[in-house]
Amino acid sequence: MKLRGFAASLSIVLLIGAFIMALDVVKASEMFTTKIFTDPSIVQADEIDKEFTININISNVDDLYAWQTGITFNPAVLECTGFYEGEFLRKGGETWFLKHYLDRNNTLGIVYYRGCCLLGPVAGVSGSGQLACVTFRSVGKGISDFHLTDVIFQNSKLEELAFEIVENFTVQVDGINYSIGILSNLTGTMGAAEPLQSGTFDLSFNLQDKKISFDEHSQKDWFCKVTVPKELLKCTAPSGWSVRVDEAPTPYIITESDAYTSLNFMHVKGAHTVEVIGAGAVEGNPCDLNNDGNVDICDLFKVAKAYGSHGPDIPNQGDPSSENWNAVADLNKDMWVNIEDIFMVARDFGKKPSMVL
Repeated sequence: MKLRGFAASLSIVLLIGAFIMALDVVKASEMFTTKIFTDPSIVQADEIDKEFTININISNVDDLYAWQTGITFNPAVLECTGFYEGEFLRKGGETWFLKHYLDRNNTLGIVYYRGCCLLGPVAGVSGSGQLACVTFRSVGKGISDFHLTDVIFQNSKLEELAFEIVENFTVQVDGINYSIGILSNLTGTMGAAEPLQSGTFDLSFNLQDKKISFDEHSQKDWFCKVTVPKELLKCTAPSGWSVRVDEAPTPYIITESDAYTSLNFMHVKGAHTVEVIGAGAVEGNPCDLNNDGNVDICDLFKVAKAYGSHGPDIPNQGDPSSENWNAVADLNKDMWVNIEDIFMVARDFGKKPSMVL
């Protein structure tokens, strides 16, 4: 029995360690110094036939030899009139600039990805500057955000470089514009024939459900940081937030400033639908299973004791439920006590109900 208890305690320690490692990966994602972004990130057209130039910029890159990116925009407001190579990569020598065979679709608001690379055995370019510029003409009045797709960077050794895509989505509530920030590393595949291999698409906002939804496509495992103005959802308690990927609860890390709440999470490659919900303050912390005002080893033991168990309503599992079933330990209410429930307690381990990371 002592050996069994030791094994259980060791498992808990390992699980906590695994979560902390995952947390470190999320935090490490913010340490990537190479960023790609549009400047400006948004335009407002107040008249028809007004011209706009949007720069696609890179910052703090080392040894950039080749890049690829596309861009999307609001077709009700803008049409694209051109996509041109910027000056940054030319600092390293002669370049080759090419475009996707589909070019652009102003009805859908898509400029399919372009690529650019240096020629010959030369070193890549380091620093910050303009990768490309995109020109637009207004066809309607309103706001257009810009979003980058299919981003890839390679160095002179043909190794892929890590990066962050900096994007903003604008939603309007009662005549006020709110900017939702999304930071990610969504990547495409060099040479892919099909367009729109990766990126953030179709963001929608539902004030009644207090929900932000969007689609993510990536060819690699990805991290995401969603930054929401506090005034938009007025969700002031960390326990009032949730993140769901393809309707499954997903562990996340919260960071806060005076004006914004940021939710950091990770997921595997592929096409996924993300929902960020800020339902508002709730009483206490659901991870405080014994209601003593702290999330500690006692709460973690409760979940660990029920680990692997299921409730009575799981199809093909029989009835009654598992002998070690504990409904309180089923924090995401999916009728299973599994690693997701362990993660939820581990995420809040050491916190009081009002604390945030």
